[in-house]
Amino acid sequence: MNWTALPIVIAQVEMDPLSAALQSRGMVLVVLLVLVAMSVATWVVAGSRLHALRLLKQESTAFRSQFAELIKHSDLHVAADQLGKKYVALPHVRLLAAALKELHQLEQAGPVSTDDLDTIERALRRTAEPLVEDLESGLQLLASVASSGPFIGLFGTVWGIMGAFGGISDSGSMLQTVAPHIAQALVATAVGLLAAIPASMAYNYLGRQVRMLITDLDGFGLEVLSLVRRKHLRPRG
Repeated sequence: MNWTALPIVIAQVEMDPLSAALQSRGMVLVVLLVLVAMSVATWVVAGSRLHALRLLKQESTAFRSQFAELIKHSDLHVAADQLGKKYVALPHVRLLAAALKELHQLEQAGPVSTDDLDTIERALRRTAEPLVEDLESGLQLLASVASSGPFIGLFGTVWGIMGAFGGISDSGSMLQTVAPHIAQALVATAVGLLAAIPASMAYNYLGRQVRMLITDLDGFGLEVLSLVRRKHLRPRG
């Protein structure tokens, strides 16, 4: 093979990435379609989750402010009645409802003491687990795209280059024929990175927002326990 002619041949070949992608065939084309689908899914999930988390953060801030004002002059039941209808889908409201439901069941069984606080805490934990899973929904997809996108693209590139080099002979004309296929294969790696980089950035940003909301939810659960202990339970003995 005349390797000295390689730069000249490649320079003569059209290397436009879009054209190379549109001309892809076989496994390289399949890889590109998969990566495009992953990229579209990334933007859809990231956009929807960003919008939902922003609304949730605004509602939780408003709820915590109104709850703090209400609880100064009333008990948990009144606060739950007044705020529950306004913030139906808010995780904080569901935690509060779970605590009051457990408290009501304990009161039906007899006098409630501080020994029963562990029962209410367990009810809060059971309620919080699916709420946390809902907050984290979509993040797993973003993490999967961010981690697997470059490798899928690299697979398409390796496959395409293997097929291209399989047809190379010592003639310059053959090399000129094969060079476009190598360009098409290399596009797969680029598309893999284009899918992975936004997914990684979205995962990191949304992950921070979710952690902040989970921390706020945990803090509210502790606040509810403290209010139950102070206003609704009698001391042991």
